[in-house]
Amino acid sequence: MEFLLLWVDDLDDAIGALRHLLPTILAFIVALALFAATCLALIVAPHATLGILALMLSVSLFDAARRRRTRMLAERDRR
Repeated sequence: MEFLLLWVDDLDDAIGALRHLLPTILAFIVALALFAATCLALIVAPHATLGILALMLSVSLFDAARRRRTRMLAERDRR
């Protein structure tokens, strides 16, 4: 009987740990799926995929430049 109680306690601990780590595990699985989809897209349609990737990178660079400019203007206005 004590063996079953210890087993259930370990199972409860494992489920609690899994519940705690589930978002991290799912994020990793989604990242792997996106990587696989990107690889497949590069094989099937490389020109379109590279164009889309370049567009995404340029959007993120423009956003970073906009944030930097906004932060610099806010610091200048505080002075």
